[in-house]
Amino acid sequence: MLKRHLTVFCLALISLGSACMTTPATTSSTPPSAPGDTARAPVGDVWTYEDGRTRLKAYRSGEGPEIVMFASAGREASDFNELAGRLTAAGYSVTLFEAPFINGVQATAETPTLFDLADDAAIYLETRDAPVVVLGHAFGNRLARAVATRHPDKVRGVILLAAGGLKPIAEKASKALQQSFDPRLTPDEHREAVRYGFFAEGNPVPDYWLRGWHLETGRLQGAATRSVDSSLWWTAYGKPMLVMTGLQDTIAPPADTIDLLEAELGDQVTAVRIDGAGHALLPEVPDALAGAITDWLANLPE
Repeated sequence: MLKRHLTVFCLALISLGSACMTTPATTSSTPPSAPGDTARAPVGDVWTYEDGRTRLKAYRSGEGPEIVMFASAGREASDFNELAGRLTAAGYSVTLFEAPFINGVQATAETPTLFDLADDAAIYLETRDAPVVVLGHAFGNRLARAVATRHPDKVRGVILLAAGGLKPIAEKASKALQQSFDPRLTPDEHREAVRYGFFAEGNPVPDYWLRGWHLETGRLQGAATRSVDSSLWWTAYGKPMLVMTGLQDTIAPPADTIDLLEAELGDQVTAVRIDGAGHALLPEVPDALAGAITDWLANLPE
């Protein structure tokens, strides 16, 4: 398999600190909340694990076959609240796995690789009685595939939302991604950056998507991804894969993502393209996501 090159997505997060330093100061009033503020509380009962420097946290709700979810770079597990509610109502249990530096979580390794983060997630999977489905949004799609690769006996299927491709992010979208983490923008500038990078034209931006942008988390995740050649986790150990992409995604457009995965992996992939959705997907089309997921899960072997 050809060596996979990381997209500008991860590189932008690594360089964001210096990018923020060069952002012009504004004279507008202080925004009511900063990008790094907590977005909202995740749904579910809290599971915690502590051992030495390791502090892990997840949130579990519902009963039935389990889906474990990993959020986008620098984002909180609460991004999945709406999807979790729909899936638990459909008879599934959902676990939202929190990322390092959010809500007290700390990775086992001081400078973790992507596989180190996958091994941390496996600490939770070891507590389960049966293999789970792992779901990842944006950066989380990399982690989900790494978990399936490192711990295939614990995973029976993989769901990818806004899965990163092989090509660099377009310049305007890359800038919007960086600015989503930037506390120095005016509220209007910040909202427009989040809207362009993550939402299809005309879709409302929820207030919780103007918060929950954790720069330290994003930097750690970007470095973790760069530390492992993507050819080592790209196929998710051959597990059945549901890939869903918004047709208006500016950060990971279909031609650079879902089209490539479908062409390369063939029957391993079930591809779902959703009109009227961007890179965020979760707050934009929760019903469409839940419907596609439940249809796919109904045919997934135990």
